[in-house]
Amino acid sequence: MLVKRLVDHAQRQGTSKPFHRERELHWQLEISTAGRPPLLTRVTDPAATRPGRGVSRQVPAVVRTVGISPNLAADDIQYVLGWADEKTKPERAASCHAAFVDLVTRWAGDPAAQDDTLAQAVAAFYQQNGPHRVAEPEGWTSKQGVLLVVDGVPATEAPSVVPYWSTEVARRKAGGAATGLCLSCGTVAPLVDTVPGKVPKKLVPGASNDAALVSVNERVFGYQLTTGLTHTPLCMVCADSMTTGLVAVLSSDHTSSYARQDSKLAWWYSGPPETDWMAQLEQPDPSAVSRLLTSPHEGKAVANGGKDLTRFHALTVSGNIARIMVRDWVEMPLPELERNIRSWFEDIEIVRARGHDRPLRLWTLVLATGRWQPKLKAYAEMGSKSSRRSERLHRQLVATALRNTPPPPELRHHLLARITNDGRVDAYRAALLRLSLVRQYGKDHVMPGLDETNTDPAYLCGRIFTLLQRIQRTALGDVNTSFADRHFAGALSKPDQAVTTGMREAQPWLKKLWRDKTKRGLSVRLDRELARMTTLLEAAALPARFTTAQQSCFVLGYYHQKARYDEEMLAALEKKNKEAEGGPDAEPDTP
Repeated sequence: MLVKRLVDHAQRQGTSKPFHRERELHWQLEISTAGRPPLLTRVTDPAATRPGRGVSRQVPAVVRTVGISPNLAADDIQYVLGWADEKTKPERAASCHAAFVDLVTRWAGDPAAQDDTLAQAVAAFYQQNGPHRVAEPEGWTSKQGVLLVVDGVPATEAPSVVPYWSTEVARRKAGGAATGLCLSCGTVAPLVDTVPGKVPKKLVPGASNDAALVSVNERVFGYQLTTGLTHTPLCMVCADSMTTGLVAVLSSDHTSSYARQDSKLAWWYSGPPETDWMAQLEQPDPSAVSRLLTSPHEGKAVANGGKDLTRFHALTVSGNIARIMVRDWVEMPLPELERNIRSWFEDIEIVRARGHDRPLRLWTLVLATGRWQPKLKAYAEMGSKSSRRSERLHRQLVATALRNTPPPPELRHHLLARITNDGRVDAYRAALLRLSLVRQYGKDHVMPGLDETNTDPAYLCGRIFTLLQRIQRTALGDVNTSFADRHFAGALSKPDQAVTTGMREAQPWLKKLWRDKTKRGLSVRLDRELARMTTLLEAAALPARFTTAQQSCFVLGYYHQKARYDEEMLAALEKKNKEAEGGPDAEPDTP
């Protein structure tokens, strides 16, 4: 199904020449029909960030491994000129050059090229021993690409290139294979033995060479120990279109990949959608997400009442040397995608401070799984080697969102470990923990904000921990090592000991507040609140040790209670500002 969808996408695009691909070219060999000496000049991309980067151009090309297989009108220096650097054997460079000259000779002799002046000029150049008249510039290597140019016109643009090159590729790739039924188009046609194109390595994370989606050049790689494409029968057109479609989707704007993540996501639609819901994961628009979340309550679906026939496709790939690994493949109707994306935003919803209520981006969620840097007050950068993020996390969260499934168990373990080590709990980490609990136990298990009716002992324990932290801060102000610094990690593993210690230490803090007449009322309120929560906790029977699910509930209870206190402090500050400015109608300052 994936092959068919890539072929369909390539044929809808209709912009690529058959058996052509983008290639980086570093040199241009200028051939003159007026008798001027041939000239090899370096070409560079002025917009490239890496110095010395060549120009990317679509040229005739087919997959080649260790064998000798020349491409038409543009190829390596060892093919075009027969030059060998210190890393190339002269015998191999000579063989490559001989094969290239033979290809050019056959091209010029083909009926399609009889009246093609570019083809005839290139053939004449080699017949007249032209490569021996080319002066060697500095800095060349045998595998750098060269484009042949005749009187200022690239030879790859010759009118006979496409028909002749298509015939030549068919001759090479058929490999004597029998005619059969194509897996993609369903027609009976000559089948290819190998895929005629490759995907540039820059498009596939982890690939060290240009990579192929289907490659079976050794028996150990094939089903039932067969080589070639015996169990993936493809005709020549579909085999080329498959690679063309894959290159198109991986080089489009509808892609997502993060530094030090092992894969790249690409998505497309069978028709133009009204809203690109996949893009909303990466860059959510508040108005679009709000419309999506409210659509069920209004009795209507966003995707044309569920009757939209447009289909959504998402492909996640990574590379291993010269092979492409399909990490995930998703295909679904647009209404189903809409429902799953809606569930995603519902399940990661979490209470946050006013002014920070934009929908959470997928990028920030992945970022928050990394190491927290207290001195910088930021998470380690995505590309940092010491960020301590899972390299699979991005594709795992994408799969969770698209398939509406629980995230992998390792996410919860990883987050709890990071929270224990960093002591950092914020909206992003809380949202991911809530997602894992909601997808496992249901949407009512834990709410986006503080739930005072929740009597789960782990949740209550987290709330009490925040209350103890507030009592200490209110009584003592900022201290070098707070109650949370000393006991947070222990509370996750042995909650009863942490709570018992906190209750004991809270008494002198409350007494200190009582002695301050200006804070006596606050002392009474905090004392009553602590007693009420403790009574609820005793009735719920606090376990000696928490499971990972209970640890997640503890963190969410801690975060929800802290968010409530932060909101109360903000409201008090706004009230104070209004009073200072002379009345209740005065505009509050932004905190």
